[in-house]
Amino acid sequence: MSAFTDTPSHNNGSGTNNDANDGIDNFFADLNDEMTFGGIEEDPEDNDFLDMYNLTPRQRVMHNVRKLIYQGKNRFDALKLWQKCLAYAAAFVFFIAGILFLVYRHKIMDKIVETSNDLESKTSTQFVLLILIFIVAFPPLIGYSFLSTSCGLIYGVSFHGWIILALGSVCGSVASFSVFKNILHSRAEKLIHANRRFEAFASILQENNSYLILALFRLCPFPYSLTNGAVAGIYGISLRNFAIANMITTPKLLVYLFIGSRIKNLAETDSAGSKLFDIISILVAVCILMVTAWILYYKTNQRYKQLQRQNEQAPIDSLGENDFEI
Repeated sequence: MSAFTDTPSHNNGSGTNNDANDGIDNFFADLNDEMTFGGIEEDPEDNDFLDMYNLTPRQRVMHNVRKLIYQGKNRFDALKLWQKCLAYAAAFVFFIAGILFLVYRHKIMDKIVETSNDLESKTSTQFVLLILIFIVAFPPLIGYSFLSTSCGLIYGVSFHGWIILALGSVCGSVASFSVFKNILHSRAEKLIHANRRFEAFASILQENNSYLILALFRLCPFPYSLTNGAVAGIYGISLRNFAIANMITTPKLLVYLFIGSRIKNLAETDSAGSKLFDIISILVAVCILMVTAWILYYKTNQRYKQLQRQNEQAPIDSLGENDFEI
C-alpha cells in the first residue's frame, strides 16, 4: 500500500479537508496498486493468463494499457538511429497535417468531393484503381486501406465499387501468394519468423489448411500485403484453398466502401445532424471491423494454445498407456 494510507488523519477542526485528503490519498493508493497489480513488477510480456484471472476489470484495462506502452517503447528503442529519425519526422508531418486540416478542413473536404466526382466520371479510374489495388498486395508495399476507402469515396456502396475492390484484392493476393510460393519461398519463410504471431498461426495452418481456416486467418488484423507473402511460406497450403479463402472474405470489403461513402457525404452535407450521424457511422463501422477481427484473432490464438497443450500432453498420455503395463 502507498505511504499515503499509513499516515493517520488528525481531526483538528478541519474534518472536511482531512476527508478530502484521505480520499485523494486512497485514490492514488488504489491507482498505484492497479499499476503494479498488487506488487507484481515483472515484464508485462511474462504475465500468464492465470496471472490476469483474479484481476478486476479496471486492473485488466491497466494491464493492457501498460503492456501496449511497454511493447511500443521496446520496439521504438530497438530501432536504429535513422529509423528513429524517420519516426520523429513522420510524427511531425502528421502533426502539421492535422493542424492544416483543422484550419483548412472546409476547402480540403470540398476538394475531396470535387476530385472524387471527376474521377467517377472517367472510365480509366476503375482500371487505375484495380491495378493499384493489385500492386499493393505484394509485400512490403502499403496503401491497401487507403485505396479501399478511396474506392468507396468514388463509387460509394455499390456493386461497381465492390467488384473493383474485390477483383483487385483477390487477384493481387493470389498473384502475390504464387510469386512468393514458387520464386521467393525463402523470403516468405523469413516473413513468418519475423513475427511470433505469424509463427503461431503458421502452426495452426499446418494442422488444418482448409480454406475456412485460411478465411479466418485473412480476417485477423495482420498487415494485408505481408500476410499474402507470409502464408506462401507455410507448407501444405494450396493456391486453390488460398484463392477460395480470399473470395469468402470479400463481403468485409463493403465496410471500406461504407466508410468512404460516409466521408464523401460528410463533405457534401451542411446539416450538423447529418454530419454527426456520418461521423458516428464511420466510428461504428471501424469499431465493428476491428472488434470482429480481434475476436477472430483471439479465438484462433486460443486454438493454437490448445494445440500446444495437446502436443505437450501427448507423450505423457502415451507413456502412461504403454510403459506401465504389467
